[in-house]
Amino acid sequence: MALLGLHMPRETTSLRQQVTDTLRESILSGSLRPGQKLIERLLCEELLVSRTILREALQHLQAEGVIVSTPRRGLSVAKPNAEEANQMLRVRQALTPLVGEEFARNASNAQVARLRAHVDRMDDQNAMTAENKFYSILLEGCGNSVASAMLTLLNNRIIIIQHLVPSVISQNRDMVDELRAIVSAIEARDPELTSRLCAAHETSSTSMHHELAN
Repeated sequence: MALLGLHMPRETTSLRQQVTDTLRESILSGSLRPGQKLIERLLCEELLVSRTILREALQHLQAEGVIVSTPRRGLSVAKPNAEEANQMLRVRQALTPLVGEEFARNASNAQVARLRAHVDRMDDQNAMTAENKFYSILLEGCGNSVASAMLTLLNNRIIIIQHLVPSVISQNRDMVDELRAIVSAIEARDPELTSRLCAAHETSSTSMHHELAN
């Protein structure tokens, strides 16, 4: 009997990678909630894998920061506190202008068109999911693998914060206009303006920290 609703496709990637990807997606989608305790026996039964494979996957996710271990509680999904949230948002505020600037310089016309098509559909999408997809497209086309890897890990941890305070993004009516302005600067191939607009958008996003602190 399925207890946690975890479904893992059996594909050509390694079993450990499949387990890692399945658990990560369950955390980022909110199926595994922030702070939820992870019981190895139940996870092994749900995913039909050995404890060795599961532990390897859990160690990987712990290194990514989406799973944490505490002496008495054991492993659980990360649940950042207000100070941790503030630190993560400040780092993203520093990195995103660089990623936007380099996307404006390096992205192909097809990648820019994909970004435009995405923001044009944002009114019909879940705001949280839409913004996260916007970031993923930027990271794919920025041409800076180091910044992309760092911001991908950071964004995954910020998504967990969003599950704690989903109303913050859903109530931000200015978000879509801000992202569309960023895309317009990218289409004009103006890296400096793109960087400034990304910085301004990140400043408004720090409201998540204030909501979480309350």
